[in-house]
Amino acid sequence: MRGEMTTRLTIVFVSAALLAACAPSVYQDSTTPIPGYGNAVKQNSAVMIIDPQPVSAANVDIDFDGRRGAIAIERYRTGTVIPPEEQRTTDVLIE
Repeated sequence: MRGEMTTRLTIVFVSAALLAACAPSVYQDSTTPIPGYGNAVKQNSAVMIIDPQPVSAANVDIDFDGRRGAIAIERYRTGTVIPPEEQRTTDVLIE
């Protein structure tokens, strides 16, 4: 009688374990966000950004000359854009 009870309990526990393995996991469901997803990317970005909100970003009084902007637009339209000067790090003189 005891051997039969042990066999039944073993079957019940093994069946429960097999059924639990078939249960859907949060990590397998692509529509459910995983807690902490993207934290590594946010951490890496935070390490690389020196100051994400510098004081100078609050300055909205940007010095802009409309006439010079119009001249640049006209050069662009006519195809006479002044190319920027090429600068290399080896051109810097160290005194």
